[in-house]
Amino acid sequence: MILIVDDTPENLISLKKVLEKNGFPVDTAASGKEARMKVLKTSYVLIILDVQMPEMDGFEVAETISGYSKAKDTAIIFLSAANTDTKFIKQGYSSGGLDYITKPVDINILLLKVKTFYRIYDQNRRLNDMQKTLLEEIEFRKEAERKKDEFISIASHELKTPLTSVKGYIQLLERSVEKEDRAVMKK
Repeated sequence: MILIVDDTPENLISLKKVLEKNGFPVDTAASGKEARMKVLKTSYVLIILDVQMPEMDGFEVAETISGYSKAKDTAIIFLSAANTDTKFIKQGYSSGGLDYITKPVDINILLLKVKTFYRIYDQNRRLNDMQKTLLEEIEFRKEAERKKDEFISIASHELKTPLTSVKGYIQLLERSVEKEDRAVMKK
């Protein structure tokens, strides 16, 4: 799901319609504070974040939510009409943004970027699933190895026990044969 954060209702509505028309699920927030509350409750693939907002600007929102566990894999695209200077773009990237788009937005470019971030998110999710499966397989094999070693130890002990008895009987038999041989030789 995509979260669009913008204090201008017209921007929220138009961007939401375009993204939904292209098959993306969308949620909206009209302020940085509302965005923070939504990020605490919901995991988003992407946050499209307006830079210039009252109370809390987009940079502050990005820095705040970057510490949330639900937002650790969330990409942020900054949108700005007023803050198009290089220093603001740098600040956007240093605040945790992965992209910075100036307004007016070329909607085709934005859609390409959204699709790219969705693809990256999906690839990361699949890689994480594969890593989890591999770690489980490693643990399973380690456990199997420990059980195999335990089985070999027990089997070895069990096989040695009857052999020890047989060996003892053979030694007794040898001694008694030696005694008989000596007795026969003395006669």
